[in-house]
Amino acid sequence: MIERKSKVCFIGEGGVGKTSLVSLLQGKEIQKEISPTVGLEIEDSVLNGTKCSIWDCGGQKRFQFMWKDFLRASGLTVLVCDSTEENVRETREILERISSHFGSKVIALANKQDLKNSIPPEKVEKQLGIKTYGISALRAEQHDKLRNILEKEFTSK
Repeated sequence: MIERKSKVCFIGEGGVGKTSLVSLLQGKEIQKEISPTVGLEIEDSVLNGTKCSIWDCGGQKRFQFMWKDFLRASGLTVLVCDSTEENVRETREILERISSHFGSKVIALANKQDLKNSIPPEKVEKQLGIKTYGISALRAEQHDKLRNILEKEFTSK
């Protein structure tokens, strides 16, 4: 019998920090210079005692058409933005464009909160219309915060 794992999908524009967030969750060393994700990267993890796959979806425009297929049967979709005005607008457009493909709960992570011009997560939440948490993927001390957010929001299927 094949064991079926639940999954969590991280989506968002290229360069917003999805791969860094996945590395933070996994307790890996975060690298300041990361090559863009090509297509899809999958990591195994455990949330709430449930084995799951963390899907880090490439954010470049040329990969976004695949997201609707990647989102199928996910237990949680995490929409990541970099907390800038321009990117929050782009993230809102993503949300509107693919919302019909969400098969799970959707939350947002307002990443890069450590940067001077970042928009507070409360304002990002108001603009996106979905539950939003602020975080900084480059800060290793936020590992537990990220894990707690995902475990709170994750539901296995």
